[in-house]
Amino acid sequence: MEMPRLKATLIEIKKGNDIERERLIRHYKPYIINVVGHICKRYVTWSSDESSIGLIAFNRAIDTFEYDKGRTFLNYVYLLIQRDLIDYFRKEKRHLYPISDDNQLEHDRSEMKASLESYQQSTSTSALVEEILELDEKLGKFNISFEELESQSPKHRKTRINVMEIASEFIKHRDLVDGLVEKNVFPVASFTKRTGHRQKSIERHRKYLITIIMIQLHPEWRQLSTFVQVGPGSVKI
Repeated sequence: MEMPRLKATLIEIKKGNDIERERLIRHYKPYIINVVGHICKRYVTWSSDESSIGLIAFNRAIDTFEYDKGRTFLNYVYLLIQRDLIDYFRKEKRHLYPISDDNQLEHDRSEMKASLESYQQSTSTSALVEEILELDEKLGKFNISFEELESQSPKHRKTRINVMEIASEFIKHRDLVDGLVEKNVFPVASFTKRTGHRQKSIERHRKYLITIIMIQLHPEWRQLSTFVQVGPGSVKI
């Protein structure tokens, strides 16, 4: 979302436009889940408490962000999510350990600070977000929502590797790729007939396969490609 448009949207929301608020939240959900996962240092889903905290923090950022403070909206969102998650972790520590452990708390804060600094140094937040949103937009043309990738990803590592290999094989066929992009439909019959892959297997992993193909077709998404893994969690974005 371009900055002038974002600013205008935030102004509308602060005037009480709830429709724009919901639209903005949906637009940035891929970014929110990515930030939460990065801060937690693990793959998270929308059913986790941490993700709910991230959504609440984002909603508060919409209401409290001010352009004249010299920071970008997404950096502000990151800081609010990080702050709320630190508070959550602290409360969980107190719940698990009735006797307050100041050293542990300080360690947690230092770890979170180091995580933020490392993240800011290794990747451009705004660029990564744009890549995620571009992918989300392209997946929408196939009636694939970014949020459902979790449930659509193969559960076994061997299967994930196999699907990635199928994706690499698919993009070698230029005519099939053109058809996929133009019609927004995976040419299952044509591909299986040409390559010998089982149609049932392609159908079972179609959404995950299309996601991997889209990422492979866009090498300019350099940061996003580093968030694709074959370990637990499949697609980590």
